[in-house]
Amino acid sequence: MMFCLKCGHENSKEAKFCAGCGAEMGQPVKSKWIPAIFLTCIIVLAGTGAGYGYATDWSFKIPKKTIASPVTEELADTEDESGIKIKTTPAAAKQSKEQTKDKTVLIKESLPSVFTIVTGSGSGSGFLYKKGGYIVTNAHVVAGFTDVVVRNSKGEDMSGRVVGISDKYDVALIKSDANKNVRAFVTEQKETPIGTEVIAIGSPKGFENTASIGYLTGLNRNVQKDFTYEKIYQIDAQIDHGSSGGPLLDANTGKVIGINSLLYKENTVFGFSIPMYSMQALVDKWINQPMSGKQVASLFGVYEDYVPERYYNYEDDYNYDDYDSYYDDGAEEEYYPEDTEVYDEDVAHFIQEFRSQYEVALANENYAYIEDFVAGGSSAANELSSYLDEMSGQNVYFDFIESTLTDVMYYDTSFEAYTYETFNFTDISGNTDYIEKRKIYTIVVDEYGHYQIMKIVNQ
Repeated sequence: MMFCLKCGHENSKEAKFCAGCGAEMGQPVKSKWIPAIFLTCIIVLAGTGAGYGYATDWSFKIPKKTIASPVTEELADTEDESGIKIKTTPAAAKQSKEQTKDKTVLIKESLPSVFTIVTGSGSGSGFLYKKGGYIVTNAHVVAGFTDVVVRNSKGEDMSGRVVGISDKYDVALIKSDANKNVRAFVTEQKETPIGTEVIAIGSPKGFENTASIGYLTGLNRNVQKDFTYEKIYQIDAQIDHGSSGGPLLDANTGKVIGINSLLYKENTVFGFSIPMYSMQALVDKWINQPMSGKQVASLFGVYEDYVPERYYNYEDDYNYDDYDSYYDDGAEEEYYPEDTEVYDEDVAHFIQEFRSQYEVALANENYAYIEDFVAGGSSAANELSSYLDEMSGQNVYFDFIESTLTDVMYYDTSFEAYTYETFNFTDISGNTDYIEKRKIYTIVVDEYGHYQIMKIVNQ
């Protein structure tokens, strides 16, 4: 049997023509299925292509916020402060770098206004509170001293004088004229919230220009030691011995928020800082009404063996040991009687005699007139001799009017005489000015019992 390729009719094997359609049986005809199969394949492929295109368009049209793009979230290598590489996204790495730069700039700009405070018994830190050379520190840093060394971030030493100190709160104020034009910090006027990032700057263990970053971890801590610490800040920024008196900065604003003051039981894991806003009224009072050297000295009972550093000219090799041996013959008892009023009269007479002879020395342009009143090789001798040389041949005239002793402060081997002085100064053109000055004379007693001026400071 054969089937017709055209109509599919069944025919005998011998048939030459189909009985159903008349088509010749031996010739093949085009199948209806071949075009159908081919068309089907075309439709399937087109459908596949259209599906890929839609998926591609969809992947780009969806907002980037809704999908995680392998490109934007690719991890990058960054390094932490210790040099250890960490993985982070480029955006996070950039943000971290910017934050680090901001703190670096803040610390760099702050260092010129932070100081190391050096005394005869150790060192601490301090910071410029107000333009004019007013430096805040802790009371325990300068207790026992009226004169201190103020060392800046460049390692330069300058003199400083304690003009305010409290025996209740651990705060003190130093005036350093050499730093009167240095930029002062801005201070925070209210309580700083817990969790604030902070920077502590100072000289822990004598390592000057040290900055550490941490957080304000506690508020309203009360501690009673040698001083009263009320509502102080707890911090985890690293501080140590020598950090005392240094500033605690808000890492975001750069404002001083506290005075670094205490460690917790010798453990440097955390410490305490006195809120600056709580001490501002006291510090401002000292600026407006400075304490005298005598008031500062009388506040603590630790001054008996103290000889102020301002009495010695270190360039001329004066030191404490020299003066300890110099006066070990008991001369102090002889020249420091209990009746200080009589002694003050002697000091007043000495100052008046010196001023009288100084006027003569200026008129005659000759240092010899005052040589017996001044300790040889001292800073007073150098300054007075230089000034006389400078005035020589200038044709100027000094007319001394008044020299009044206003106060005397006694120490173990020396004393400090405070004076109020006035004079008329006539220049080469004949113009006359009325001059008022307040001075501090540092005076010691030589082996013959004579007073000798070591140093003269203008207040």
